[in-house]
Amino acid sequence: MRVLEHFPPYKFHMDQFTCTNTHGDFMITQLICGENRINGVIDWTTACVHPVVWEMIRSYVYASPLCVNGEINIADFTEYVRTYLEDGELNSYDLENMAQMFFYFTAVCDFYGQYYDSLTKNRAIYLQQARLSSKLLRWFEAHVEELRSALQEIAHERL
Repeated sequence: MRVLEHFPPYKFHMDQFTCTNTHGDFMITQLICGENRINGVIDWTTACVHPVVWEMIRSYVYASPLCVNGEINIADFTEYVRTYLEDGELNSYDLENMAQMFFYFTAVCDFYGQYYDSLTKNRAIYLQQARLSSKLLRWFEAHVEELRSALQEIAHERL
């Protein structure tokens, strides 16, 4: 709640993001792996059209062991983005707004309610997810502009 009290008033132009069909809530536990590659992705119940950057930063945050404490290693993440750009496309608006968009959506989306209200046997996993999201919010509060600057550098490199 403290983060939300001082939350910046972001305004996004959703039509300027690169959007495509996405998984919607991609994380490492939904991958089927073998032979040093991803063989499949499961749980497409939240599949929809989203900004590509949402899926990109989410996949990094929930798959990288460097993010286990709710902190993003900016140098490693920018390398992740550069690797994506070898085959995928992002426009300048994507790169310049990725950090703030993820910060904003993590703060305002109702992920927490489903975690706290869950009565399933694996409720502890949901609560762990909610704690990670809270740590990420605090990290973004302190570092969103630093991450934005690093991503803007990539955008300028591509001009």
